[in-house]
Amino acid sequence: MIILHGSAGSPFFSRVRMQAYAKGLEIEVRRTAQRTPEFQQMNPLGKIPVLEHDGFVLPESLVICEYLEDAFPTPSLLGDTPAARARVRLVVRTVDLYCGGVMSLLRATSDPSFKIDAAAERASLDKGLDALEIFLAGDGFAASKALSLADCTLVPWLFYATMLTKQGDDSLTRRPKLARYVEFIGGQELTRTIWGEMDEAYRAFMTRWKAGQVTANNG
Repeated sequence: MIILHGSAGSPFFSRVRMQAYAKGLEIEVRRTAQRTPEFQQMNPLGKIPVLEHDGFVLPESLVICEYLEDAFPTPSLLGDTPAARARVRLVVRTVDLYCGGVMSLLRATSDPSFKIDAAAERASLDKGLDALEIFLAGDGFAASKALSLADCTLVPWLFYATMLTKQGDDSLTRRPKLARYVEFIGGQELTRTIWGEMDEAYRAFMTRWKAGQVTANNG
């Protein structure tokens, strides 16, 4: 039995969810309160997602994805050659190291109390996106002719990145490869499924957050 703890609002949770869909794995999703002693026992770092597989407990989304590839190698979402696997991992690593600033920049647009060094976040994001513009395959999927873990990483990240685009940000649209990729991957059924789940979770979170803000202001 495979259990995935977390919420679809997290791009790290959703990359594992997308991988499971692509591999045809049956996974039970459990929404988990991260501050509880029970969750801290599973992951003392307090972050989602956490995977349980027949009693084996594993945190950290990238490690989980690699584990699922080892445990369920068919179909492979890493590639059939060392070079193919390296290209997939290169895209994943670039997103994780340099592109996370999207979340901070987006939050800063809706929450005046959230203070960031916008210039530094933007510089890091631009560095990552400039690298992706080189690393992406150029047409079709992110790193190969078929869907891979690179796409499973990019699709949930794009859910939030495209929110910035809708606000007038040109980070994606001014880079030709990225713009083509966004258009292509946005038309895939699996992408629509993941984005739909993320949208539902995001709207629920925003409803709770706004209610909390009203309560705090009235208090």
